[in-house]
Amino acid sequence: MSDIKKRLSLLKVEKRIKGLKGIKDVHFLTTKPKEIAWYAGELNPIDSPIPCLYEFPVDLATKDLSRSIQSLVDNRSQFILVLWEFSPIYVLFQMESLDDFLPSYFSEFFTRDLTLFFQDQEKVLDLHLAEDKVEVRVLENKAKNR
Repeated sequence: MSDIKKRLSLLKVEKRIKGLKGIKDVHFLTTKPKEIAWYAGELNPIDSPIPCLYEFPVDLATKDLSRSIQSLVDNRSQFILVLWEFSPIYVLFQMESLDDFLPSYFSEFFTRDLTLFFQDQEKVLDLHLAEDKVEVRVLENKAKNR
């Protein structure tokens, strides 16, 4: 992708991220950050290599959904959001409130998917909103040698 297209994509993302609630300390990257270099796969919910672990009803209240997701992230707050539609763009941020973040994300990006990498451990949380349920996939790098 040309530098001009990358810059335009980045500007679009920056503008839309400003509309999100419940996050702070936001940084943008157009190259894959070292924190997620361990993941070589493609996170595409249509043909995802990660099996679905949890399903929640789509009509679950945002507070209940965010509480369920919060239990999966072990109260972690540093994440990397990957926006695939923009070539991809990596957004590093601190989560202040999932209750505020989730509705603003799904309204601002008009997407049914959310991919969150943990900044401090080799783990990814992938959400896909199907017609009647929210599918949750979690992948952890268990093969790391540290």
